[in-house]
Amino acid sequence: MFLRHTMSSTIIGLIGIAALTWFVAFTAGESIGNFWNPAGITIVLGGTVAATFIAFRSNQLAAITGAIGAIFRDERSINADIKHLVQIARLYRGGDIPQTQEAINKLTNPFLRLGLQFAIDGTPIDDLMHVMNWRIQKLIERETAEAKLFRMLASFSPAFGMLGTLVGLIGMLANLGSGDLNLIGQNMSIALITTVYGLMLANMVFKPVAIKLEQRTAQRVAMMNVLLEGVILLRMGRGPGTIADQMQTLVRNYRDEIQD
Repeated sequence: MFLRHTMSSTIIGLIGIAALTWFVAFTAGESIGNFWNPAGITIVLGGTVAATFIAFRSNQLAAITGAIGAIFRDERSINADIKHLVQIARLYRGGDIPQTQEAINKLTNPFLRLGLQFAIDGTPIDDLMHVMNWRIQKLIERETAEAKLFRMLASFSPAFGMLGTLVGLIGMLANLGSGDLNLIGQNMSIALITTVYGLMLANMVFKPVAIKLEQRTAQRVAMMNVLLEGVILLRMGRGPGTIADQMQTLVRNYRDEIQD
């Protein structure tokens, strides 16, 4: 399957993050509670969220939920789309236009459905490619923006971790004269833990999600280009066998270039 699902690798990664967090927490102290600091969480997480709302529009922020869900979602197999395309090419070559149209209407892939509709309608190849490439470009822009959002989150969280460190140091220095070790310890804890929170969020959550989304986009674009090639071949009047062979060749080429 050209686009293999990402669920297993994502779950393994989450288990690894949980195990690492547990190991770090218990290595540093007797209890994982030592790493729980509400003030530090408020500074890092609250600051990151606030900065994100300032930096991005509301419709872009709404895409966060869908983007996170995408890293757990199984992707469509291109083999099924190739099979459908070849079947439709066979019907079209046999002159059975009603059945060809019916088969196109049943397709669940909107990109392939649109391309095949253009092909059987006799749309000029240049016009067909213009519209289909526009669709690909829009997908790239939309999904690149989603990955960029997580890249920005990865830059915000360490910055607010440093802010928390400075706030904690200021509080610690302000209480040195009082000799209250309890207050000094609390402020020192904030100073250190916020840096940990910022680095963990950036490198264990936000950056990995951004990379996963970027890989997913590259794979989806590769699949769409393969399907577009098949649509163009059908529009040029090539036979089902030729279309199938050419598309499988492209799939093998893309497999060499894009690793899951």
